[in-house]
Amino acid sequence: MSRPLPKSSTSQSRRLTARSRPMPMPLGLVLSIAITIYTIHFFHIIYNLDGDLKDIARTHLPPTHNGQIEIEQGFFNDWDASNSEMNKLKSISFPHGSFFFGPDSHQVDIPVSDAFDPSASWSSLQRELLDDDLDIINVEEERKRCASYGFGLPTNDAMPLRRRRLFYGALISGDSTEVIKATSMEQYNIFHTVSLIESNSTHNLSPKKWRFFGSEDASRELNWLYQLFGPKTKVSMDYYIPSLEKGQESDAMYLDFYQREAHSYRWKLNGMRPDDIAIIGDLDETYSRDYLRALQVCDVPQFRPGQSCRSAKVYASTLVFESSPECAWKGRRWFHPDAILGECVDQIGDTNLHPPTKRDRWESHGWRLDGYGYFEDYSQYEVEVLAGLNKNMKGQGPLWLPHEFRVESGGVSASKSDEWNSPTAYHFHNFFMSGEEIRFKYSTYGHANSKALVKSLRHIHADGDLMLAVMCALGNHTENTESSFDGIAGTSRPIYYLNEEARQARHNLWQDIVRRDEEKYGQSKNDERR
Repeated sequence: MSRPLPKSSTSQSRRLTARSRPMPMPLGLVLSIAITIYTIHFFHIIYNLDGDLKDIARTHLPPTHNGQIEIEQGFFNDWDASNSEMNKLKSISFPHGSFFFGPDSHQVDIPVSDAFDPSASWSSLQRELLDDDLDIINVEEERKRCASYGFGLPTNDAMPLRRRRLFYGALISGDSTEVIKATSMEQYNIFHTVSLIESNSTHNLSPKKWRFFGSEDASRELNWLYQLFGPKTKVSMDYYIPSLEKGQESDAMYLDFYQREAHSYRWKLNGMRPDDIAIIGDLDETYSRDYLRALQVCDVPQFRPGQSCRSAKVYASTLVFESSPECAWKGRRWFHPDAILGECVDQIGDTNLHPPTKRDRWESHGWRLDGYGYFEDYSQYEVEVLAGLNKNMKGQGPLWLPHEFRVESGGVSASKSDEWNSPTAYHFHNFFMSGEEIRFKYSTYGHANSKALVKSLRHIHADGDLMLAVMCALGNHTENTESSFDGIAGTSRPIYYLNEEARQARHNLWQDIVRRDEEKYGQSKNDERR
């Protein structure tokens, strides 16, 4: 896999290491941002993370290649915006950009006008499935659940029978309310923490407006988000501002990598321990509720204490829906989200047991280098890092940065142990509310396609996802698609779409999007050459 360097010399890149003080942001940019967020939702919140953040600064290192950084007490910086409340919002800076940490949902008072109960709209079947938040563990029920995934129950004192705490992290941008409702219902009242991170740029560094602060509408939408995951879950919205200029980073996916780094700091702020479980996903992905419960209780080998952290993750066997719950792939599975034990997670695990590795951006960010854990090759890590320590370190691996949950190898997948190998997760792919939103995604995120703005939807991915979704909307199911939601093989179904009214409403909307798109752009293959 190609991992191109940023468009600067190698010597310049090496000088910009985490050993240096964080790069100051340009004054003009600081003033611009301060003005933008003057009306932020947080103005009405009495909020100070000073103690917690300074504890992290004293005891936990940022991602680094050698573990020898001495963090100053002021590593987490206050905003110093005169005549505003932004001096209460803490920040941390790296060579690629800065993170700003907001409050979590348990630290805010939701106005009565914005308050709502997500469970009020549940059907009787959904309520039966979601009302499982019991303090007492039914041993026989959990034993059957675990066995259905090939797991047993813990049988020793090192892993007592209890529900593990789950900490979740995902980036958020233009994700539709539809997909957020679908995934949050599956996760309702299960996670200890939901860490969401928004940026003011896309992955190719095109500027975009903040969605979750800066206006009354943003405040209302944030209040809505705070409540979706259930009252027992701490939901946070944190912010990332890249310091790189457009074109400086040669691969846009690195912006995805950088932005995710804040998750481990948020998890630490919220009290994550080495025996907790960290989960990284995209917001349109979720483990099934049944599998989340299994991860909390079962004897999962990757969750036993004393991990080497080399083969650390448990990744999903994911059923993919394309734009509608009635349009599911047949015979094809995705493989996210990904879960890792806290003792193997950056900022949570012990760097004395899991010394830092080397990576290809400023030595401590980006992809792991060849021989330093990239694609499970630890040959150089053994020689250059572990050999200089003690003999008991052989076979140990480094802690995982949040983005590495998704891109690095090392772990196992699990599906249900039934005749269909039923999935353990769902991916609601391209569940947008308009064709324009889809085009914006494909023209600005990840490996951007500049022609997406002028193509019909079916030809943005002429041999893949969008073509399948368009054909399904037109009633043309192929051998690659399930015949319907009800016709999906296996025992796993997303809870949100068990409500037939919600399912039909989404499919009708997708059919309308396709119909309008084909009227405007046509359906011939000529536009493929645009």
